[in-house]
Parts: sequence; C-alpha cells; structure tokens
Amino acid sequence: MRFLLVNPFCPITEGPTPPLGISFLAAVLEEAGVEVNILDLSVFPNTQTTILGKLREFRPDIVGITSVTMTFLNAVETLKIIKDFNNDILTVMGGPHVSFCAEESLNSYKQIDLVVRGEGEETIVEIVKCYNSSKNWSDVKGIAFRSPDGIVFTDERNLVDVNSLPLPARHLLPLGRYRAL
Repeated sequence: MRFLLVNPFCPITEGPTPPLGISFLAAVLEEAGVEVNILDLSVFPNTQTTILGKLREFRPDIVGITSVTMTFLNAVETLKIIKDFNNDILTVMGGPHVSFCAEESLNSYKQIDLVVRGEGEETIVEIVKCYNSSKNWSDVKGIAFRSPDGIVFTDERNLVDVNSLPLPARHLLPLGRYRAL
C-alpha cells in the first residue's frame, strides 16, 4: 500500500514552512506499516509535470491532499491531474475548507472521492484499513463520501491528543528547500 500526501501550492509571498499536519499524518501512516511519500507543492514547481513525475515514480494507491480556503482550488486542480492520470487512485481531501464544506465540495468536484472532516490522524489509518478490505466507507468515522442516495456523513470522531501521536515524519520533507526559499 502506497499513500502520497500532497500539500498544495499556496499563493502567498512569504517563505514556505514545513507542513506540520501532513507530517503527523505521514507519521501515523508509517506507524501503521504504510509506505508514505510527501509532495509539497509550495517548495516544488506547481506544474503538471511535477505532479505526474511523482505519480509515475511513487505509484500511489491513495492520494491525500489538504486544503484551506486559499489553497482549495489549487488542491482540486491537483486532484484533477491525478484522476486524469489514473482514475483508480483513491483521492482524499482534508483540512479546514472541506471539513466545513464537505457536501458542497463533493457535489461540485468529482475528483474528490472522500472528505476527512476534522482531525485526520486516526481517520486516515482507518481509510487505509477499509481500502484494503471492504471499502465500506460507512464504517470509517469522520468522513463524507458520495453514495447512490447522496452524500453520506459518518459519525464524528473525537479530537486526538497530540501527545499520543508519533513525532512528525519530517524525514519525508525536503527540509533544504524550505531553508533555501
């Protein structure tokens, strides 16, 4: 199982910082035995060539991307490139924007398969387990997804105690790029 985590391009002029949330997600996935890679488009060229190169190199089964309102459209465009490359890749979007606008996001953007609502550290591991077995998304707390009957919201998930998490997987980040930029 391969899981690619993506930090979308952010159109700000300040220097980029390592994405802490994605680093925590990568750490819990590694702890669960998942092969993880991170693509941070805030420090690499935000081009179709960059994204497709990473997809060809890593060959993910699942791609997870985060979004705040300012990066949402860049995240959606990135998922479109991914789905055009291989529609079988499961695409998962988390972050504040889709946590509050899950139904609208799923109705408007078919390239989003699942939305993680709220904190994703426990949810993302359950998504992987579900992907490897039944793909009955109703069993995963804290998500929203499409069904033939409309958008389904599963039960809310409790907040995570950050002290219970493994240290962020900073070894997966191109730390030199942040310093250089």
